[in-house]
Amino acid sequence: MRHIKNYDQIKEFILEGRKILEMSISPDKIDKIKRLKEANDISGILKLLKVDIDRTVKLCSEINYDDIIYSYKNGIITITYNAIIGNLLASIKSSINQGAEEIDDRIFGGGWDDIFLEIELDTKSLNRIDIINGLPNFIKGIGLGKKIYKKLIKDFGFISSFNGYEPSIDSSMVWKSIASDTELFTFSNDENIITFWNGLDYNFIIEKLKEFYKNKGEVVFKWW
Repeated sequence: MRHIKNYDQIKEFILEGRKILEMSISPDKIDKIKRLKEANDISGILKLLKVDIDRTVKLCSEINYDDIIYSYKNGIITITYNAIIGNLLASIKSSINQGAEEIDDRIFGGGWDDIFLEIELDTKSLNRIDIINGLPNFIKGIGLGKKIYKKLIKDFGFISSFNGYEPSIDSSMVWKSIASDTELFTFSNDENIITFWNGLDYNFIIEKLKEFYKNKGEVVFKWW
């Protein structure tokens, strides 16, 4: 520690401090250093993203499954959630594109196809669903996957999943939740699963179940 004994030393100390301050990086100089400018740009994007992400998570956790919006064309279902969530996700996607890989890695952990969920629906194979690209990481674990499945079950009458198509753990977690939903009728055949909306005609359900149990597994229902 430096000991100050008189006025001249105090003055010298102040002048030295001023010189050091003048030599240190100023806000104007920060933008002239490439690595610091890039860090500042990424930081700004992340701050904006956090606002949109937090709002998106809140809205997705509160949305009713009946209010979920999607488009259906050539066997592909694209989930757009609702107008507000859709706009927020579009904004998030735009911000991510500005930050390239650095933002992508922080938000998605390095690996996503599109921020909007896409599902293939094979109507020729008992409405078998296949997830083309999963939900973004930041809206997983809030019950949104089940709501999406439930909306599709209600609108298409039933959906199915076959273990031979290597379902992801995320998909299996959603099916576990679906299986315990009292508004739905869920059946299994070995590792294969099919779920019906409870408003369907029972004769229709039985006909589909006969097809579902045609190959392997044990029939787990009786009809009196």
